[in-house]
Amino acid sequence: MGKGTLWKRTVSGVLFLVVVIGCMLSPWGILAFVGLLSVLLSHEFYRMTVERKYRKEMVCVSMGSLVTLALLWCHFQFGLDAKYAMLGFLPVAAASIILLFDAAPTHDFPTAVYFPLVYVTLPLAALLMLAYPCGNFGWRLLLGLFVLLWLCDIGAYLVGMAFGQRPNSRKLFPALSPKKSWIGVVGGTLFTFLAAWGVHATFGAAVLPLAHWLALALLVAVFSVPGDLFESLIKRHAQVKDAGQLIPGHGGLLDRFDDVLLVVPIVAIYLKLFSLI
Repeated sequence: MGKGTLWKRTVSGVLFLVVVIGCMLSPWGILAFVGLLSVLLSHEFYRMTVERKYRKEMVCVSMGSLVTLALLWCHFQFGLDAKYAMLGFLPVAAASIILLFDAAPTHDFPTAVYFPLVYVTLPLAALLMLAYPCGNFGWRLLLGLFVLLWLCDIGAYLVGMAFGQRPNSRKLFPALSPKKSWIGVVGGTLFTFLAAWGVHATFGAAVLPLAHWLALALLVAVFSVPGDLFESLIKRHAQVKDAGQLIPGHGGLLDRFDDVLLVVPIVAIYLKLFSLI
């Protein structure tokens, strides 16, 4: 990696962190954050998987996702009955009707049109739950989780590049990601547990006891890797290196949030089971 590329990657990464953290600090920022992610992540997925002839269906499904997330946010922020979030299904139903006319001549059935509802919308709905623990807005839990995710990525990258590229190093899943190594996973795990301790010591104690932060670190370490590899599978199928070019030096948003999309719902389930959110 050249100095120019490293500098570009560092600057864009810092700006990305500033924007994400800034969005987490207010309810309206969370709404903008979730809305933009819904549209941009779905767009990057569609760009890699679905032909342009299904553009109307993609727009309808994206609208359904936006409506659902916006109404869920109104539920958490203003107490709107959660049943109104079901209105988001109406644009999805419209997509199914439009698909009849677009796909009938070829008997095609592009299920990928609907996949962002599971891959993007549900994780973002879980993200809203974490932003409103016990029904009240709070930034500490969500920011703490993202710190764990970021440190897991950084640890895996640093340790993997330092020790995982040797000829005798064991690769994690070479068919999807030739550079990822088991030693990188170990490094990411160690960084994540250190991050959990640091989050608890700084601002996380007001949200969760240390034992639960360590449990979240374990969930992040275990599930961030398959989240990353699943997105790699999509890219290999599409024969592209990055999901997009939105973040210079890093690729697209899907490249930065691939682990988030799997980890956030798992964490939400864990916290809900222990009545912590």
